[in-house]
Amino acid sequence: MISRVLNLLQLGWNKVKGNAKLSFLVIVLFVFPALFVFVLEQFYSVAQANMQTVELSRTATLHDSVGAVLTVVDQARLTDLLSELQVQNRDVTALRVYAPGPDQTYTVVAASDAEESNNTATPVTVLQLGQVTPNQSFTVPLESAGGRLEQSVRYVEFGNQPYYIFSEHSRAQIDSVLLQRKQDAYILLTLIFVFLIGLAYWINRQADWEQRYKKLHGTLQERDLFANMIVHELRTPLTAIKGYSSFLQDSKTLSSEEQRYADTIRESAERLVLLVNDFLEIARIQSGQMKIESATVDVRNSIQLLVDSLKKEAEHKNLHLIYSQASQPQLLKTDQNRLVQVLTNVVSNSIKYTDEGTVEISCVETKTGITIRVQDTGMGIDAEDQKKLFTPFARLGGVEHTTTTGTGLGMWITRQMIQFLEGSISVESIKGVGTHVIMHFEHLSSQD
Repeated sequence: MISRVLNLLQLGWNKVKGNAKLSFLVIVLFVFPALFVFVLEQFYSVAQANMQTVELSRTATLHDSVGAVLTVVDQARLTDLLSELQVQNRDVTALRVYAPGPDQTYTVVAASDAEESNNTATPVTVLQLGQVTPNQSFTVPLESAGGRLEQSVRYVEFGNQPYYIFSEHSRAQIDSVLLQRKQDAYILLTLIFVFLIGLAYWINRQADWEQRYKKLHGTLQERDLFANMIVHELRTPLTAIKGYSSFLQDSKTLSSEEQRYADTIRESAERLVLLVNDFLEIARIQSGQMKIESATVDVRNSIQLLVDSLKKEAEHKNLHLIYSQASQPQLLKTDQNRLVQVLTNVVSNSIKYTDEGTVEISCVETKTGITIRVQDTGMGIDAEDQKKLFTPFARLGGVEHTTTTGTGLGMWITRQMIQFLEGSISVESIKGVGTHVIMHFEHLSSQD
C-alpha cells in the first residue's frame, strides 16, 4: 500500500515538473492557504487587541460616570442610575458600589440590582487581589460556562471615605461575533482551496489534451505528407498509362477486341486520375493549403467554359446540355479556376446520374449576389439521402446498383470549395423526377 502511494506521488511529481503552469499552481495551492491562515491569525490577533482596548476604554468611561455622581446623588437615585447604565451597556452583567467594612468585608452602597443594596458581602474576585491604584480601573479576565467574563474595579476616595466601583462584563457576544467572522474566513479559504484543486485538475487535463493534440497533429501531418506523396507518385504512372492507351486507341492495326482492351485501360486510368485528384483536393482542404486568388470575373464566361468542356460527355449520353447566357455581364469577385472546378463537379454529377432528358444551367443576378442553378431530369434523390449528400464517401440509395461509378467525395469537396469562395449550396430533388442544385455567391462586384 505504501509503495503504491509512493509511486502515485512520484508520478504526480513527474507530471508537475513537466508542466510549468501546473508547477506554479501547485506552489500557489500550498503557499496561498498557509499565507492566508497566517494573515488571518494576524488580523484576528489585532482585532482582539483593538477590541480589548475599546472594552477597557468603555469600562473606564463607565467607572468615570459612576464616580462623577457617587457623592452627588442619594443612594436611591444612585441605584436607579446604575440600573440605567446596565441597560444602556448590554455587556454589563453587574454594577455595584462597595464601601469597605470591618474584617475585610464590603457593604453594597448601591447596585444595578436594587435587592443587593445595603447587603454585606465577602470580597469578590477582583477585590481579593488587594487595593488597586486610586482612580484607575483594574480588570481581571475570568472564564465561565457562558463565555469570557471580565471583572473591573476602581478605587476612589471622597472626604476620606473609600469606595470601590465594581462592574462585571460579559464578552461572550463580541467573542461570538469574532469567532463567526473567523469561521467565515476559513470557509472562504476552504472554497478557494477547493477551487484551486479543481483548477489544478483542469490544468492537468489541459496539459493532457495539449499533449494529445500535439501528438494527433503530428500524426495528421505525417498522414497528409504520406497521402500527398502517394498521390503525386500515382499521378506520374497514370499519366503514362493514359497517354499510351490513347496511342493504342488511335492505332489502326488493333483488332476490335484489342481496341476494347485499350478503351477499358483508358477509362480505368481516367477513373484513377479522378480519384487521385479527389484525394489531392481533400489533402489540400484538410491541411489548409487551399489557395483562393480572388478577382472580378464574368460568371457567363466561366459557365461557358464548362459547357464547352462537358458538351461531348453530354452528347455521348444523348443528353441536352442547355445554357442560356444573359445579355448583360454578371460580375463576381471570386477565384475563377475554383468556380469553374465547382461548376464542373456539379454539372458532371448531373450528367452522370441522368440517363435521358436535359441538364440545364441558369444564372441570375440578385440583390445580394449571383445564384447559379443546375437542374436535371435524372434519377433524383429522396429526402433521407439528401441529408447525406454532402458527407464524404456517401453513396446514395440505388446508386450502388447502377453502372455509375464514383467515390462519394465529389459533393463534399464541392461544398468545401464553395465555402472557401464564401458561397452556399443547397439541393432540391424528387425521387424519379430530377434534381436542382442551387449555388449562391455573395460579394457581387460593381460593374464598370
